[in-house]
Amino acid sequence: MNERQKYINDLAVNLSQLTDEERNDALEFYDEYIADAGLDTRTAIEEKLGTPRQLSHKILADYSIKANNEAVKDGHPASPHSSWRVFWWVLVAIITSPITFGLGIALLGLLLAVGGVAIGLIVGVAGVALGIAAAAVASLYIGIGLITTVPFSGLFYIGVGLTLVGLFLVCLPLCYWFIRIVIQGIANFAKFIYAKVQARREK
Repeated sequence: MNERQKYINDLAVNLSQLTDEERNDALEFYDEYIADAGLDTRTAIEEKLGTPRQLSHKILADYSIKANNEAVKDGHPASPHSSWRVFWWVLVAIITSPITFGLGIALLGLLLAVGGVAIGLIVGVAGVALGIAAAAVASLYIGIGLITTVPFSGLFYIGVGLTLVGLFLVCLPLCYWFIRIVIQGIANFAKFIYAKVQARREK
């Protein structure tokens, strides 16, 4: 087994998250790339492409971006899972990139900062929804407890509780929609950062 085949075999081990078709396509592409470039030694291959693990992170980032782009073709945000995959694999690909210095470090810091802001927004929106739900439960509990001793106060609290339940049911889909928009925005920003890092790498 020559050095190219050993490298491709090591790369295959790190691409287990892809489907068989995707993995085979990626392996075939890089096998041909290495052969065409005349990279005969492991050192030459890794100087050009990075280690199999580093290259696998790039490939996984590329496939997650491709899947996310296909999901948003209809103009709607992709699923939160798809968007988070983009953010995660782009983050990993940048961190493990052999050229992550200077601009790469700055872009990585910017990506982490924007990700932190997005997580803060998501936690805040979820906190508001949970606060409304908790207030609704508390009002209903108090109202039911008072209904036999102080009927008017009991009815008031029950009314407030039911209103809050209605508000929660209205807010729930709005919160989900907002969270999807925020996460898709993070994915789009990650794609932008990734494109910048890749352009620097190709120079």
